[in-house]
Amino acid sequence: MKKISFLTVFALASMCLILTSAAPPASQTRQIVDNMLATIAKHTGASFNMAAAERLVGKPNGYNQMTMFTKVNVSPLKIYSKVLSDPNKGTELLYVTGQRDNKIRVNPGKFLPSMTLAPTSGLLSKNQHHTLLSSGFAIVRNIISAGIKRAEEKGKFDDVFKYLGEVNYSNKKCYKVLIDDPSYAYTTAVGQAGETVNTMAQRLLVSEYHIMELNPSFRNLDDNVAGKSLKVPTSYAKKSVFYIDQATNLPIYQEMSDEKGLFEKYEYSNVTLNPAYKADEFTEKFSEYGF
Repeated sequence: MKKISFLTVFALASMCLILTSAAPPASQTRQIVDNMLATIAKHTGASFNMAAAERLVGKPNGYNQMTMFTKVNVSPLKIYSKVLSDPNKGTELLYVTGQRDNKIRVNPGKFLPSMTLAPTSGLLSKNQHHTLLSSGFAIVRNIISAGIKRAEEKGKFDDVFKYLGEVNYSNKKCYKVLIDDPSYAYTTAVGQAGETVNTMAQRLLVSEYHIMELNPSFRNLDDNVAGKSLKVPTSYAKKSVFYIDQATNLPIYQEMSDEKGLFEKYEYSNVTLNPAYKADEFTEKFSEYGF
């Protein structure tokens, strides 16, 4: 019988140790979510139609519905948006970081003159859950990344994030992912120095409107909350459903709920990822705009 040297035995044992101590492969759900986050992180821009349904207190049917066409350049942030549905159909909005004191140029149409307004202006944010500056997919990446961190701290990723199979949505094959946050609750947050409803929502990664819904004395996004105690959710939503387009890895259907039910729904169509924008595409003089 051929003798096996001590070095050979040691090498084989070391190899077995390496193999058995290697990290287990990521779950299918984690791979899907990570691919989506990576795509959002590296994309330079997108254009799309978005249909939104957002819960509003006092609204006859409970929800404000709106359809918009939007172009986003990620860095520096530039946004053009046009309302496609009544009652503000035809309204155009243009934002470019560093221009107009970081305000939005608004063309209301209907023979009215253009105006310049702050993103948190009551005229722009009325009946809206978010400002124009939240357009695109970056906010989704931030919210989901925070959810992953919370789940991993408790070793519960696969309990919170669940792949529910493939769905066909708008003639696109999509992964259906459920985020079920068992720790979702309400707590008290104290406004920091100089903080508004809007900036508090950004810090806590929750909806601006949700804060106002829970604290009716605050009615505007730019209301000062410094030193005030406000009721806030501990995370963005109790349950979220995402349809992630297999071709682009983008979440083209997003549905968020709290203990009352559906809170927000966003549906994306005609999505173009990383479009080649023209030099003047985010200016008032662009030939396709009506400013």
